[in-house]
Amino acid sequence: MRNKWIIAGLTAALMFLGAAKAAAQSYNPVHWLKKGPTASEQLAANTDQSKRLASELQAILPPKTKLEDACTAFRQLSECVAALHVSHNLKIKFNCLKWDVTGTQPVKGNISTCSAPDGGKPLSLSKAIQTLKPDADAKAEAKSAERRAQEDIKDASS
Repeated sequence: MRNKWIIAGLTAALMFLGAAKAAAQSYNPVHWLKKGPTASEQLAANTDQSKRLASELQAILPPKTKLEDACTAFRQLSECVAALHVSHNLKIKFNCLKWDVTGTQPVKGNISTCSAPDGGKPLSLSKAIQTLKPDADAKAEAKSAERRAQEDIKDASS
């Protein structure tokens, strides 16, 4: 009986090490989980949807900005589209909002008036709204923008 436990323990340890090696030598279990495609990958995977969505959102995109460029650094396409809606509705600079939501400083655009998120860590959309526009109803605006983003993506897919 004891030998079976030892064998089971060794097998589990080998599986653990094999999974860690497969996850780019990371011993953090969070890194082992498969993450979904990023916003840029989602747009690149479906060019028809990307074109329809870009034409739908052209009015709210920052000037001289392509949807693909606007959505870099976002984990999900819906997050990017929701941020675009919030930026347009509340007259917040998209680059500042993007920086707060993704935690990644934008390469292009004017960010001289933006402040970096605390600790460089990404904020939720509602917290980013609260930071950039304290007088707005952040939760309601975020919820509305997220709902609208889902509708836009669904419309572009059909």
